[in-house]
This record gives sequence, C-alpha cells and structure tokens, in this order.
Amino acid sequence: MPIGKRKNDLYGLAMPFLGKPCGWKSVQGGDPEEAAAVRKILKKYHAVGAAIQRFEKGQLTALYTAGNARLSPKAPVAGNTLFRTASIAKTITALLVFRLQTLGKLDVREEVSDFLGYSVSNPHCPKAPITLAMLLNHTSSIIDSQAYFASFANPGNLQRLLIDPAAYAPTIPGTQFKYSNFAAGIIGCMLEKRFSMSLEALFRQEFGPPHIEATYDITTVDAARLADSWRVLPQKQCFDALRRREASSPIDQPDPDSHYLLASGNVYLTAEALARLTLLAWHGGDGFISPECLSMMQTPASHWPEPEVRMGHGMGLFQLEDEAICPRPLWGHQGFAYGAVNGLFFDAEGNGFASLNSGVSEQRLGHLALIHKDLIRLFWKDDAHE
Repeated sequence: MPIGKRKNDLYGLAMPFLGKPCGWKSVQGGDPEEAAAVRKILKKYHAVGAAIQRFEKGQLTALYTAGNARLSPKAPVAGNTLFRTASIAKTITALLVFRLQTLGKLDVREEVSDFLGYSVSNPHCPKAPITLAMLLNHTSSIIDSQAYFASFANPGNLQRLLIDPAAYAPTIPGTQFKYSNFAAGIIGCMLEKRFSMSLEALFRQEFGPPHIEATYDITTVDAARLADSWRVLPQKQCFDALRRREASSPIDQPDPDSHYLLASGNVYLTAEALARLTLLAWHGGDGFISPECLSMMQTPASHWPEPEVRMGHGMGLFQLEDEAICPRPLWGHQGFAYGAVNGLFFDAEGNGFASLNSGVSEQRLGHLALIHKDLIRLFWKDDAHE
C-alpha cells in the first residue's frame, strides 16, 4: 500500500490511467439518491466489489452492494458475502477481551507473562511489565520483526519469537505508540492459554451464530460466499479465498504456541455482522460489555504519528477527531490487506457504517483511507450544515 505523502501522491496520479477498471454498473439497496452517491465513490476508487452496511441511532438501515466478490468465475457481492476483515479483527478481538473482562474472567491490567506462563519482557528494559492493555493500545514495545514476517510462510514458536531482541523497540513498555500486528496477534494465544479453548471456540461461545455470523476459521464457512481481494494498482489478485480455505486447517483446538496470526487480521464476516459488532463497540449491548470497558476501548491512550489527520488510539478502536473530515468525533478501525480497504466508523449517537470490499484504491491521507474520508463526508453530510 502507498505509505507516506510522496507515494500517496504518485499513487493518486497513476490511478486514473493504470488502476483496474470497475467491471460493474450499479449499486443495489437503500435510497436511490444515496445509492447514486455511493456508486460515485466506489467508482472513483475503482472498487472491484463492496458491501456497505449503514446504521442510524443504533439500528441497521440501508445495505449497499456493488461489483464482484470473485472475478473468475464472476460472483457478485451479495448481502451474505463473507469478506476477510484484515485489521478490523483487532476491534473484534478487543470486544471479546472486554466481554471476558465484563464477566470477571480476566483483567487487561494483567501481565502477558501471567497469561502465557513464561517471562515476556523487553530486553532493553527488562523490569518494565508488559500488559494486555498495552497490546490492545499498541504501546507494548513489541514490534513486527523480520522473524515475525517470516512466520507467515512457516509459523514458528511464539516463545522463540518473544525471546528475540528484534521483537522489541528500544522504548519503555506503555510509553510510546507503535502499531504492531504481532502484539495484537499475541492476544489470541493468551486467551487460548488462559481458557484452554481455541480462539474460534471462545469467540463462538460469546458472540457466535445465530446472533452474529463471524469466524476466525475459514474452513467453517460456505466457500461460495467468500470474497477474494485484488490490488487495483498494480492490477493483481492478492488473496484467493478458495485456495486459502483449501490450504487451512480447522481451528478447533487451542494452540497458544502458534496461533498468533489469527487475532490481528483473520476474521471472516458479512457487512451486516460487522455493523452489529460495531454497535457493541458503541453502546455495549445493554451490559454485554460494561461501561468501564467501553470507555477503555474508546478513550485514546496514544496518537497515530501521521499529522495529516488527527487520530488517537484506545484499546481496539481509534478516535478520529478532525473537523476537516467530520464536524463530530468518530470512532472506528480500518483494515488494509491484499488490496482490500475495510472500515468501520460510528459516532456517539449510534450512527455509522461498516464497509467491506474485494479491492479498492489504497490511497490515504495520513492513516485515513481516502475512500473512508469520502464515505464519512457522505454519511455525515448533514453535519456540515449545522
């Protein structure tokens, strides 16, 4: 993806000429006028296919679908299409953590070492504790090392990865924001170790169907409903969902030594399911998650370093507070992977949207995807006149 202002500017200049053309014509669902505006945005950012679920005052409203979930053979996006969330899985994992805290089964102030049963410390400052809260708000000092990236092809033992000094930034845990997929993924291992259940089984116990259709385990879902992902610039299929499903093993047993690639990005769900989970992050579901836990999720403990858009980060959610984007504060998360640019955003009154796609322009302003900036301005357009 384009990172940095110069790369984003070049990416934007190239997109009209080299970006993958949209192979679809219309948007289905919702108010015709708003559907036309959604179509304009999706076309502008070369969406291969997309599903966008709106909600207003805490209730699901329009669902917009467009384009294709797969291109060979073509399969249109529908309301029941399952997309890979990418990093939005971090919000879903945080919801699971805070559900368990609400039930009194854990506390985010506990140390990682206490969950895993062996010492986890930053060798640059070995006496400083590393807590679950720090993993959730990306201040743990654990970073994405080269050994971590190598584990994508050949997963290694978690304890060995955590012994490696290269897995840590030279900062005191709890003091500096550094976004880390590895740190977020460790949470899944910690939960499996604590509860002697797979992350999938634990999630289904607390959230699962029929209430919310979502899964960490791609082998459990109907292959015909899965969406692929394309990079629209350069034009390339980067995620083959059917091939991933065939190559995957069921996540029916806990494996806290190697399940560190799940909690950070590997959830599959529909736009409707993501919207229902997002509403839990808004109001807690009548005690499903306690007010204290919601506050921990929503209250920024640190800030994203990109200056272009003001964004803080709590535990599993960021806060966007930039009047140039939206007159009111928003909370949410984004997921960038394999060309997909997914997002969830909501305000204090329970208005917002959940957006999933099978590939779209990855251009950003700071950390905020431009497609999300435009969708925010569309769905909160009335605020601009207040």
